[in-house]
Amino acid sequence: MPKVVFTYFNGKALGESARLLLSYGGQEFEDNRFTIETWPAIKPTTPFGQAPMLEIDGKKYAQSMAIARYLGRKYGLGGATLEEDLEIDMNADFINDIRAKAATVQYEADEALKKKKHEDFTQNVYPALLNKLNEIIGQNNGYIALGKLTWADFVFAGMYDYLKFMMQTPDLDEKYPNFKKVVDHVYSLPQLKAYLAAAPKCEV
Repeated sequence: MPKVVFTYFNGKALGESARLLLSYGGQEFEDNRFTIETWPAIKPTTPFGQAPMLEIDGKKYAQSMAIARYLGRKYGLGGATLEEDLEIDMNADFINDIRAKAATVQYEADEALKKKKHEDFTQNVYPALLNKLNEIIGQNNGYIALGKLTWADFVFAGMYDYLKFMMQTPDLDEKYPNFKKVVDHVYSLPQLKAYLAAAPKCEV
């Protein structure tokens, strides 16, 4: 079994999907969590000055979606055909698009502009995106794609709390009930039981 180290902040956000996928695949890994204070020392050691980072036998890889896609396919959570992979990629990238839009609001430095953008996005941007995602999940029996468990479900479940935090909408479960179905499908997997019991508790 290869030596695997996963490096990310002590939070879920863009890192939890890989931790969940590694656990699902039965891969022992070093869960290297860092803080805001220690990040400056780690940043130059990453491929692009970004986290997360996955190391496999000393070789370093970056980009959360690339890592999730790789692990998903490695552990049998990809499609059976190129077209099925395309569907998974399409819906997973849509989720990442939603996250990216929320991030432009959450990480706006100007507080007055941030408040204005939050009001605008809450009324004019998020509803259409979230309704579409809720519809996609409904059409796929409570999953993100193909009507069954794929690596895209791990991406969504891993960042779900982070999305709620950035959007400042803790009632997403009530507004979009299919979201919770994906989260429950992932977090109820027996392969994740040991990891979830031992992992540090993080809100986002």
